[in-house]
Amino acid sequence: MGVGDFTPAIVRKAFFEREREACFLCRRGLRWEGRGVEWSAHHRKPRGAGGTSDPRIGSIANCLVLCGSGTTGCHGRIERNREVALRVGLLIPTNATTETFAPTAVRVRRLDKTWWLLTESGRAVEVEEGMPS
Repeated sequence: MGVGDFTPAIVRKAFFEREREACFLCRRGLRWEGRGVEWSAHHRKPRGAGGTSDPRIGSIANCLVLCGSGTTGCHGRIERNREVALRVGLLIPTNATTETFAPTAVRVRRLDKTWWLLTESGRAVEVEEGMPS
């Protein structure tokens, strides 16, 4: 596993503790056994085709557990609507290098229109709508 890959421990923490066995975006309930079909882990700041040396790529703050695969469910919706996903923090620009675009600094919006910041300790903290991203 290279730099930028989510370790099983990171995904389990996001899945069980932060997301309470639900899709981050739509809150649909998921089962651990459904990984890869029913749900998948999503990099908010993508790894890129050549990989990356940025350790933040593999952090829990960069990880979203989403229903579907890269082509189905909420994960597929993000991949098909990348401009919208960038505006609501579901994606972070690949070329963004400043701390302003660190996964812990970019808020993310759920389908219920609530905004969240993801922490390195594995928490999701609800923030006010007007808070800058």
